[in-house]
Amino acid sequence: MRDYAEITERLKNLEVPIERIGTAHNYPIHQIRLASSVPKPQQVLITGGMHGDEPAGVEAALQFLERDNTELLKTFSFLVIPCINPYGYVHNTRETRDDVDINRSFETDDIAEVAIIKKVLGQTQFAFAIDFHEDYDATGFYLYEGKRDEQYIGPKLATAAKAIGPIDPEDPGEDAPDLAEGIYKVATSWGTQGLTPYLLHFHSEHVIISETPTVWHLEQRVALHLTILDTALNIISGKDV
Repeated sequence: MRDYAEITERLKNLEVPIERIGTAHNYPIHQIRLASSVPKPQQVLITGGMHGDEPAGVEAALQFLERDNTELLKTFSFLVIPCINPYGYVHNTRETRDDVDINRSFETDDIAEVAIIKKVLGQTQFAFAIDFHEDYDATGFYLYEGKRDEQYIGPKLATAAKAIGPIDPEDPGEDAPDLAEGIYKVATSWGTQGLTPYLLHFHSEHVIISETPTVWHLEQRVALHLTILDTALNIISGKDV
């Protein structure tokens, strides 16, 4: 079993307040807001720990919060939810205590974790949202991208990520059309069951699911997630030209 208290302690050590947004199966779920230094920043959502047996996303969110983001805060403000499924994280299970895959449940309101996230999102609109995941069957990274204007940046993200590790050679399927090698489009056939298509439909004009192979060591997986995030933010801010 993993120690969820360690996550809470790391959040408490940040120089910004943490907010308890709800409780699921006796575990608190937290969010952290990083405020921008400009009047009208672009809003970014970062989430991890949707599946409890994918710890790299949680660690990537924590390391993002613990580092110096001064330059990014000149353009963006951030809402970070490091661990959506704390029960699964502690018990190393994909699902919740009720055997529910949260990422197939956003078309309902009777799942505790889903209800908490939906309430937090409210009417907020994000310029960009990224959800960190892992794949136990993969040998390399891949990602899903959804963008309302269909001006995709996935190929540039893949180029940057290759410095961390290879692209997975296998197509993950799930009816997701290929955009480039290792880059797949968020499929309309998914509806709004998953967090990312739900966000694309209701809350964000641009979404990414970053997938790392569990066979990589933890720090390599974390580095991949943060490279995808940073490259995307550089492109969105116009610094990558």
